[in-house]
Amino acid sequence: MIATLPAYILRRLFTGIGVAFLVAFVLVMMGDLLDLSTEEGDAPLLALALLHAPSVLTETLPFVVLLGALAAFLRLARTSELVVTRAAGVSVWRLLRIPMIAAMLLGVLSFTVWNPMAAASLARYEVLSSRYFDGRESLLSISAEGLWLRQASEQGQTVINATRATPEGEELIGVSIFEFNEDNNLSRRISARRALLQDGYWEVEAARVWDIAPTARGQTITARDEDRLELPTDLTSNRILESFADPEALSFWELGSFIETLDASGFSSVRHRMHLQTQLAQPVLFAAMVLIAAGFAMRHVRFGSIGVRVMLCVMSGFAIFFLSDFTQALGAAGTIPVLLAAWVPPIAALLLATALLLHLEDG
Repeated sequence: MIATLPAYILRRLFTGIGVAFLVAFVLVMMGDLLDLSTEEGDAPLLALALLHAPSVLTETLPFVVLLGALAAFLRLARTSELVVTRAAGVSVWRLLRIPMIAAMLLGVLSFTVWNPMAAASLARYEVLSSRYFDGRESLLSISAEGLWLRQASEQGQTVINATRATPEGEELIGVSIFEFNEDNNLSRRISARRALLQDGYWEVEAARVWDIAPTARGQTITARDEDRLELPTDLTSNRILESFADPEALSFWELGSFIETLDASGFSSVRHRMHLQTQLAQPVLFAAMVLIAAGFAMRHVRFGSIGVRVMLCVMSGFAIFFLSDFTQALGAAGTIPVLLAAWVPPIAALLLATALLLHLEDG
């Protein structure tokens, strides 16, 4: 019995979580298809919904674990298997040790395996949705060479490279500007100390300008110095910041290096650090969800209405979700430390679930 009991409980637990996951997947797909069907354009809706579903499911994984564990433990309680197990001298803590370890391992897999797949599909979804629905792609990218901005006009494309920027994106430092004509040929290059984003234009200071003109024999390059230049733009600070890679669109394995690049470029990395710590806290949150489900389900049915206990369990899950969402918003805004915002809700949930089990099982 000692050897087979953990395997039996794990089988019940994984079955419940698997069914809950499939139900969540179907609901997410239906919601995405309905939402995408309202958009104008000739887009492959089913493919877009499939690409978007993993990232949405990532947000629901704690609920999937909660509901799956609740279903598994309720079934054990209804068939009186828990009563027999307890009568055999197996304590509730010994009974839950293996499910908790399994939940924590699922939490590790959620950010080491599932997260990279969800991030890759979300990144592809954002590219396709921007192409089909918005008519444009990302304005900004960041690499080891600095940040790159792209803007379009009737005269052609302009690409701006800068080594650093202010956190709001309104001042670029160490600027190189490449202007292309309608034929995508380089027509002008500008190197400047800095560029300031004003209302409708970039104010470029201390600039060295190379004008490139085509000739019969190739092209001529004329260099000149300008103390101040104005370059028209439709970019705003908000549009620049919104063009950053969404933390959810970055793999867990890429987040660390991307955060370093953001910091080196002068932009704030708080949102991305918040997302990283939230992912690392998933194992604790998953274990807490299993304990909460056990606290409401692992009693014989005669001790209370199943419907009431299911409702209380779901309400507890929503309360944890809203607390976590609230602290994450505070952490992303810099109001409270990132570590505090990411780790307090799952640890608090784990402690409260433990207290609930102590109250229900030990009196």
